Amino acid sequence: MTHVRNRDVRVLLLAAGLGTRLRPLTDSLPKCLVPMDGRPLIDYWFDRFAESGLRHVLINTHHLPGLVREHLAGLNATGRFEVRETFEPTLLGSAGTVHANRDWVPHDGEALIVYADNLSAVHLGDMLAFHRARRAEMTMLLFRSPTPERCGIAQVDASGRITEFQEKPSQPRGNLANAGVYALSAAAYHEMADADAFDLGFDVLPRFVGRMYGFTFEGYHRDIGTLESLEAAETDLAAGRVFEPSRSAGSDNRPRPAVFLDRDGTVIRQVHYIADPAHVQLLPGAAEALRRLGEAGFARVIVTNQSAIGRGLVTETQAEAVQAEVERQLGEAGVAIEGFYQCPIAPPSSKRNGHIGTDRTTLDHPDRKPGPGMLLRAARDLNVDLPQSWMVGDMVRDLLAGRNAGCRGSILVRTGYGADADESALSLADHVADDLLEAVTYTLRGSVSSTASGRPFPTDFGEPCQPSEERYA
Repeated sequence: MTHVRNRDVRVLLLAAGLGTRLRPLTDSLPKCLVPMDGRPLIDYWFDRFAESGLRHVLINTHHLPGLVREHLAGLNATGRFEVRETFEPTLLGSAGTVHANRDWVPHDGEALIVYADNLSAVHLGDMLAFHRARRAEMTMLLFRSPTPERCGIAQVDASGRITEFQEKPSQPRGNLANAGVYALSAAAYHEMADADAFDLGFDVLPRFVGRMYGFTFEGYHRDIGTLESLEAAETDLAAGRVFEPSRSAGSDNRPRPAVFLDRDGTVIRQVHYIADPAHVQLLPGAAEALRRLGEAGFARVIVTNQSAIGRGLVTETQAEAVQAEVERQLGEAGVAIEGFYQCPIAPPSSKRNGHIGTDRTTLDHPDRKPGPGMLLRAARDLNVDLPQSWMVGDMVRDLLAGRNAGCRGSILVRTGYGADADESALSLADHVADDLLEAVTYTLRGSVSSTASGRPFPTDFGEPCQPSEERYA
């Protein structure tokens, strides 16, 4: 299975509309820069891009383009994005913009098309994981609209496939509405471009009925099309009804919290030296736990020791296939992870009690847990606030890795090897949970008020694990 990292996905952000229903605000401001709770509307989308590792953004402009360019220069200056502009002297329509920018998406890539005039709490990484798990040509974001007659309305079957789509029906048959966000394969994007049409909703989307899926989002999503809607959105933002507090990190480069997760025995069923993707099985509640973390704005990062690679018992190809299957199963549940790091280094063996064993509390390599190397690298790569982050695992080395990285706390789960945890492991845990879902419930309550700290971590272990890899799902 080929993994396309989110940072390689090409985003087309449609923002060139005149915003006539928002006058007089849009007499002097482009619609995408209309302020909401003190921030331009467009910045909330760049928060969503940042939290899912999306980097490449093409934005179309028309009305007062100089103001948009000035704002985009500030976003590019953060170093987190590569934003380009495509100016339209005459408005091309949503489908026309895709046609004019056919080459934006390479033939081996993926695309996201996003309408900028919405305020949404959707986690785009989860949507992409859902899209990839189904090997879909196209996936449409759906939400439940209170005014379905004003929207494009979809009918979906049990698998999530869209079986019917009608733009602004006079007598809608349901309320699952087009939210103005599409994930597409390169082939589907190019097919959309080659249609050479004006409006996506009326002219293009009906052609994909039966070939596209719907990703239903139950969280906050609102069209900012009128002054009344803008006022309501500002009220919701001020009252904290749109995003969890931790989801404020994004385009302004503020770090966000993460939950670092051991994989085997914590997210999936424990299989000794797992090498066959057929043996991958998500633990009960694991997908729901990861979904809740994403909705709360936590980066979800798997950090796993895979010494079987270093021992020659599992090949790197086999290990990659196992992780691909983990991400595929999570994607089936509409859940993604933001980062994956593994350390393939085999530990030095020690003679204990008449047999060869491994001391799981000894720091023998910076990346190998209980060393914090993988967590520290993830913190740099993903802009993570370590003192507000957590480590969850089923072994004492997981708990110590969290402490050594300076995480807020470490949680032991009684799945995997945690079912047989001894008193020494229990005493190191800030909390003991029956499974990952209970652990996540605890973290979201924020029950630990002080920053966890462990013994200083020595830094003279040599080179870090080169094969350790961060993969966006």
